[in-house]
Order: sequence, then structure tokens, then C-alpha cells
Amino acid sequence: MSALTGFTGRAESGDSDSMNALWWLTLPLVAFVALLATSLLAPGFYALRIESEQGLLELSHIVIPAIACVVALRSLRLPEIGARRWLTAWFAVLALGSLYIAGEEASWGQHILAWTTPEAWQQINDQNETNLHNISSWLDQKPRLLLELAVLIGGIALPLIALARPSLRQVPLAYLMPPLLCLPSAVLAEIGRLPERVGPALGLGNGPFGRASEIQELYFYIFILLYVVVLRRRIRTGA
Repeated sequence: MSALTGFTGRAESGDSDSMNALWWLTLPLVAFVALLATSLLAPGFYALRIESEQGLLELSHIVIPAIACVVALRSLRLPEIGARRWLTAWFAVLALGSLYIAGEEASWGQHILAWTTPEAWQQINDQNETNLHNISSWLDQKPRLLLELAVLIGGIALPLIALARPSLRQVPLAYLMPPLLCLPSAVLAEIGRLPERVGPALGLGNGPFGRASEIQELYFYIFILLYVVVLRRRIRTGA
């Protein structure tokens, strides 16, 4: 019998949603503190080795979505998912979205292989790179806004509401709701960007990070990876 036929609608199930706190709490928190400390104590090193186009942040922006893409693609092979077209479509969206993020962050290989941007592409790309998100806000800012809204609503608001009203996790399709373990990454994504957004108005500058959006993106992508992993587990266990 397909595991989907046994779904109770619960978004949290002890086995499928359980994960070592090292992955969803400890490492994200330690990484945030380390990034903050490095930016304050060694700003030159931070700018060159962490935040630059060839730095650790940019590398993480490629690797983490790439892993999420692989997990989503492997999930499409599960009979529990293949039995439902809409569920197949949702995992396809997750896979393609993650692939788009990883590909764009790497300029589809340019940041790794260092090829020269074709002349024609330089004329339409505002950073002279072979990617799409520097061509139009519809391929950059607007998708980013949608992702941030998804993180705010699905990663922060809904899990907190569900803590006060557990019945929310019993409604149909509630298993699609991001798990509570995504909350730390969602919160850190917003905290990382907050100084840049409110600092100038308070006369405090842009905050400790040179490009706070890079910090926010790191935690967006961790959020996506955690969500894909847990959703796959829920479906496999019929949670």
C-alpha cells in the first residue's frame, strides 16, 4: 500500500521530522556567530575569503542548493510521489528552483571555469556574467521576494502559530508545511539582513556585514535543503 494512503495530515511526525540538532540548530548558529566575529575582527579577511565572488559564502550558495536539487530529483523516483501528479509537480518545482539558484550563483560554471563573457551577453548583463538574474528584476529581486515571503510565512509564522494551535498540523496537506526545525534558519536569515535594512535609518550604517544579502541567502538555502529533506522523509513514512 502506498504510504500516501496512510497520511493523517500531520505536519510533524516524530520519526520523519526528527533530525540531529547539529544540522538544523548548532551548525547554523555557529556559522552565524563565526561570520559575525570574522566580519568584525578581520574585515579584510572576511571581504577577501568569505564574501568575495570566490569566497566561502558564494561556494555555499552553490553547494547547498545543488544538494537540495539532488534530494528533490531522487525523491521523484519514489513511488509514493509518482502516484500523485501534483506532488510530482511540487518536487519538480523544488528541484528546478534549487538548480536555478545553484546555476545562477555559479553563473552556470563561469565562476568555476573562469570563461570570458560573450560580448553580446555583456551588453544585457549588468555585471558582465553569464547568468540570468543580472538581466532583469523578474529573474532576481522578484523571485527573491517570493522566497523571502515563503520563509517568513512558512518558516516563521506558520510553525509559531502551530505551536499555539496544534490542530493546524492536522488539516489536509499540512504535511507540506515546513517543520519547526526550519525555524532557526528562517530567523537567522532575517536577523542577518536586519541591520542593513534598519541601520541607515538609525544612523548606524549598514551593519557588520559588507553584503548582508549574502548572509540572508545562505540561510534561505539552508532552509530549502532542510525542507526538502524532511518533506521526503514524511512522504516515505506516510506521516
